[in-house]
Amino acid sequence: MRQPAPDYTAAFLTTLGVLLFFGLLTVAAIWGWVGVMLGAWGFDRLACPIARRVRR
Repeated sequence: MRQPAPDYTAAFLTTLGVLLFFGLLTVAAIWGWVGVMLGAWGFDRLACPIARRVRR
């Protein structure tokens, strides 16, 4: 008679949770960088005309 296969459900769910956490953290970090870049670009677009007026 064969032995039953070991139950790896808990290990699988733990690993899946860790991978999901790091995946979502990566997505949040990338969106954070995109937000910073868009904010910096918008500030530059706003500040350049003001700086030109001040220089005159």
